[in-house]
Formats: sequence, structure tokens, C-alpha cells
Amino acid sequence: MKFGRLNAAVTMALTFPALTIGAQGQDKTELEHQHSIYELYTPDNFDDGGPISHYVWKNFPAFFPHAAIARTTVTRSLAINLRSDIASFEVTVKDEATSLDNYVTNSPLVDGMIVLEKGAIVYEAYPRMKPYDRHLGWSVTKVVVSTALAALEKQGKVDVEEPVEKYVPDLDKSAWAGLRVRDIVNMASGIDCLDSDGYQNTEGCIYRYEESLGLTARHNEPVDTMTILRSMKRHRAANTKYEYVSPDTYVSGLVIEAVTGQPLAAALQSLIWDHIGAEADGMMMISPAGRPAAHAGLSARLRDIARFGQIFTSNDVSVVDADHKADLRSKNGITFSPEQLFRLKDTFKEDAPTHAAWQWDMIWPDGTMFKGGYSGQGLYVDPERDLIIAFFGTAAKTGESNALLNISRQLAKSDIFDR
Repeated sequence: MKFGRLNAAVTMALTFPALTIGAQGQDKTELEHQHSIYELYTPDNFDDGGPISHYVWKNFPAFFPHAAIARTTVTRSLAINLRSDIASFEVTVKDEATSLDNYVTNSPLVDGMIVLEKGAIVYEAYPRMKPYDRHLGWSVTKVVVSTALAALEKQGKVDVEEPVEKYVPDLDKSAWAGLRVRDIVNMASGIDCLDSDGYQNTEGCIYRYEESLGLTARHNEPVDTMTILRSMKRHRAANTKYEYVSPDTYVSGLVIEAVTGQPLAAALQSLIWDHIGAEADGMMMISPAGRPAAHAGLSARLRDIARFGQIFTSNDVSVVDADHKADLRSKNGITFSPEQLFRLKDTFKEDAPTHAAWQWDMIWPDGTMFKGGYSGQGLYVDPERDLIIAFFGTAAKTGESNALLNISRQLAKSDIFDR
């Protein structure tokens, strides 16, 4: 929140206590570390980056109420074909060359990374977490929610060309009324509640929205989330500009709940988790009133995030149809404005993505998609190469996040997967 969940600064090393095994096999320094985190943790500092955030990201259900996205089907196995040439692949970070594995294992900003090629794990590392740890994905949650909505569209239960109040009557006579579901899920609603406005202003719309969900420190009188949504205003016409508005995801979740008659976590179980062959329950943060943090609340194992990515690369995971996959690449998405494209070219040069759609932050002309999350989370999906890269991270207290998006693009654009 202190960095608007979007900004980066300068690298700052994190330090974590070494683990030593004490009497009766108890890991005393881990226990002491846990106690110290709880002594230091506050609702104001948990997302400041550094050791407190690192602990909270891996133990989010211990700090906030959650609902389970149950694993009810057989785990879909992932072949393991680790490739030394990928581990040793040369990447460039801040104009310096290093190997992929050296960066991942030594950067204090990376918690875990996995690469799937044609359904097999070809690289996997967990330098600052365990393979079985769940980790908060922050805004990676958004594409899980949007894909569940696409699954309902495939089933003929949702028409994204319809106005949202058809599915959520409580939004009638509000600024949301008349907005197509498509414009909302495409982050083009025109609603004036941008994440980029930052969380420093406790009276601001985005702060009040998360405050209503119990995700940020209480600084105002309690107001329920629906009241906050109904108080929002539009500041531009819909379908004219891509703008990062987390309440767009929440409203997409409301459509899912209304159509299925289920809480969002249960709907994600039947629409997503049951189909990907997850190896563990996912966990969805909910407010004390039972409202889901649909925009940022999913905690899951890294392998299950990669399995989710296979919805878009494997015909064996039938969740969305070919029309939806084509829609992601089409002009039905929101083309970046010249100003946005200029900023993207500063990072990607002439290889910049062209548009966004269905909550995916960046889509390239070749159909590759990326969804990022606060503090260094990411999911990179390249359908044509049957390639998935997923990662978890923890930002430094300065706001600096890992460089794994840029590294993912370097890796994917090389010829290493053509060998």
C-alpha cells in the first residue's frame, strides 16, 4: 500500500534467520522468527516489504479470514525434465549478465519460480519458500476470477455483452449500471477508483474499497463493500482506455456469485480448481462479512498456479473454449494508449505488448500473456510455445520487486525452447 502496489524503487537486501534444529527436533529459530514477526506485524506495515511481508505472504490465512478452494479431484501429475541449459541460461538484469539460476537463488526478491514446457517441469527453484508452501499471489488472483467468468460464458450462463446490472441488480442506479460485463472484465469500465491513485490517502476510493474488505488498516468508519461500490463514479466513457481498477475484478466476482449461487471460493472450485488437477486446496481471503478479496486474495502452491496456466496451453484442461483464447488476442481487448505504450517500450523496446484483456496486464501480438501481482508475483503464458513461467516474490522495503517478468520474456524469446 505504501507504494501503491505498483511502484518499484531500489534493491534492498532482506535477511532471514538461519534455521537450527533444537531439542526434540523443534526448529527453535523458526519458532523465534514466527514470534518476532507477530510482535512486529501491524495492519499498517504488513505490506511494506521485507521480512514481515515475506512471512505474511506465505502464511496469509494465519492473519486474515479465508475460505478454502477445495482440491476434490485427482492431482494431475507434471512430468519432471529439469534442463541444465535453462538453469544456466544467461539473463541480463540492470545491464549485468548472470545465469537464470544464479539470479533466482541469490536475489532476495525471489521466493520461488517454475517453468513448464509442454507440460513438463524444466526448471524449478524455491530459494525462500518450500514447494508445499502456499504463497499469496496478490493480483494474479484476478485472472483466476476472469477465467472462471469465461468458463461461465462457455457454458452459456453469462453474456459479457450484457450490462452488469442484469446479473447484479444491486448495482442498478449506480455508476456501474449500463456497463457491459466485457468492459468491466477488460479493466475498461471508466470507474474512477484506480489502484494507481495509491494507498497513501486513507480517504481515497481504492483505500476505502480495500478497507471495506478488511485488507488494509481501519482508518474510517466501517462501510460495507457494496455501499462503497455504489458510491463510485465514472470519470470516462467505458471501453476507451485500459485502467487498473481492482473493483472491476470484484464486480466480475459478483457476477460469478450471482450466476452460480455460490460464494466465490466455491465457484472457483467447481469452475477452475476441479479442472486443473490441483495438488492442494487454494485459499481465498474473505472479509469479516464474508466478502471475497476477489482482486488479490488467492494463496496457492506455485505448481498449482502453473497448472492454472495450462488452461491456455493444453487441450487436456478444458475450462474455456477456443473462442475465448482467440478473444484474448483480438481487438476486443483494450489497445494501450500512446502514453502507456511509450512506457512499455522503455522496458521492452520494440518487443512491447500491445493490449490488455480479461484482466491480463499485457498481451503480445504472438498471443503471450502476463499477469503480475504486487510485491513480485507473476504468471507468464505463451500458448504457441506451450510455455508457462510462474513465480512468487517479496519486495524490499524500498518497494523494489524482482526482475522475473523481463527475464521471462528474455527466456521465452530465445531459441532455447526450439532445441
